[in-house]
Amino acid sequence: LFSVTHVLSNEPEESKWDEGERGFITKELIESSFGPPSEGEKVKIFVCGPPPMYDVFCGPRTETDLTGVLKDIGYDASQVYKF
Repeated sequence: LFSVTHVLSNEPEESKWDEGERGFITKELIESSFGPPSEGEKVKIFVCGPPPMYDVFCGPRTETDLTGVLKDIGYDASQVYKF
């Protein structure tokens, strides 16, 4: 199963956009949208964005170690792709 959740941080409330979430990516959004870490290799998380986003969710793109929210939830480096 492939699933994408689009999150727009600055979309005006009055816009007609309804293709995903508004606001910021939170631990709760990740837990409700992604497969659990226990699903092992069935779960692939792709992280792409500005450096502060990497710092919060998975650690710097140039490092193979996993840190941040995704590690705190229980994912491991083999499930997270930084690009």
